[in-house]
Amino acid sequence: MAILFALISFCSTGLGGLAALRLRDRLHLAQAFGAGAVLGVVFFDIQPEVFSLEPRPPGLMLATAGGFLAFFLLERATAFHGGRHHASAPAEHAPEVGIVAAAGLSAHSFLDGVAIGTGFQVQELLGIVIAAAVIAHDFNDGLNTVTVMLAHGNPPRRSAVLLLLDMVAPVAGATAASVIHLPEAALAWLLAFFAGVFLYIGAADLLPEAREHASPLVFPLTAAGFATLFAVTSLLPR
Repeated sequence: MAILFALISFCSTGLGGLAALRLRDRLHLAQAFGAGAVLGVVFFDIQPEVFSLEPRPPGLMLATAGGFLAFFLLERATAFHGGRHHASAPAEHAPEVGIVAAAGLSAHSFLDGVAIGTGFQVQELLGIVIAAAVIAHDFNDGLNTVTVMLAHGNPPRRSAVLLLLDMVAPVAGATAASVIHLPEAALAWLLAFFAGVFLYIGAADLLPEAREHASPLVFPLTAAGFATLFAVTSLLPR
């Protein structure tokens, strides 16, 4: 199941890459909904699941903080955040910068796949909900991969190669997590870690992208993302 949903994420990433070429001016609406959905996964599903595990390892909030900071550090290391870049210096247009940034997004996508696999190890419904958030997020990753490659002077063919790498990454991550079965205590730490990762993705990546646009629909769509995940986690049986 984890690999199946990772394959859907593969398609979502590819669609995001195509959208980067065609629909850039409307994507803030999808990003607003995606931000609410990703944050909703943290508040309504991952964290309640983590704190319901018994026995519960101490210091799980440290893992959540670590996930948030690790994802922030990964983005800083690639000198790229959420598709935003500045053309103030000629060196920033070097194709190599775009390749490094796109490779960093592929690392993000690999971690997304690991999150899917980890969720399915704990509970099938948890895995499905996490996968839904990852699918929404990886659309944005595919979008940003193509955007940053083209913005730094890479040709479309090379951009397509990096997009393909980003598409394959969540499948590889889900496969790795499905093959390696961890004890429950380790799963609790991993879930707490990914709660921090998703907090960063929603609050510091997707939502700022959406807020850059003056559309009055940004807040309602973000709230709709929260509401959708609340409904899913409340109404579906566990």
